[in-house]
Amino acid sequence: MEDREAELSEHLQELRARLIRSILYVGVGAVAAWFLYRWIYGFLTAPVSHILETINTKFLLTHVAEGFMIRCQISLIAGLILAAPLITFEIWGFVAPALTKEEKRPIRWIAPLCIVLFAFGVGTAYFILPAAMEFFLSPSFIPSGAEIRPSVATTIIFIAKMLLAFGIVFEMPIVLLFLGKLGIVNSKMLKSSWRYAVVAIAVVAAVATPSSDAFSMMAMAVPLIVLYAISILLVKLVEPKATRKR
Repeated sequence: MEDREAELSEHLQELRARLIRSILYVGVGAVAAWFLYRWIYGFLTAPVSHILETINTKFLLTHVAEGFMIRCQISLIAGLILAAPLITFEIWGFVAPALTKEEKRPIRWIAPLCIVLFAFGVGTAYFILPAAMEFFLSPSFIPSGAEIRPSVATTIIFIAKMLLAFGIVFEMPIVLLFLGKLGIVNSKMLKSSWRYAVVAIAVVAAVATPSSDAFSMMAMAVPLIVLYAISILLVKLVEPKATRKR
């Protein structure tokens, strides 16, 4: 009993130390992002800025402290992103001792695949954003006598939501791989249900895209359909042998 309490106490101390280090990582990342703010801000607003220049308008700040608050929020979020690899390392260091060699093996290649798919999703969103913004800011949609002055905070939140939505949704192959490894789905089932999958992907694209316009939906749905086809091959590699034979 005393040994268990001592072991639990050691685990809690280790967890506290790793949490403190993770918070420090985020703090250091936020400070670095504060000095890189102009570059980060330019990167986030680039899909909109050049369009605003063409229609001779600018971003709008609605109160005196908004610029400062936006810089704080962007620095904190960017700091979290910069610290993510180190935080992941801390999580792995805490969890790894409890895993067997067989359990560690798939994580070593699934984790990099998660990063690649998330980056692919974010890159796809960033690539289609200028076209989407040009569509929304088209003069044909601006009423006569009105002038569009988009809010900085609203625009950045919209762009961040779009990037995050694409990044998360593009993790679909990882979810299917996990279900295939557990034997819940198999490659034959996924192949025979491709029509339902296409409909489901279209629904997810309609719900996940913040803009809900047809262009953004198609930009998300088409790569997802390709990823679904690739997932069938990947699931075939990891599904239990008994399922594969059936």
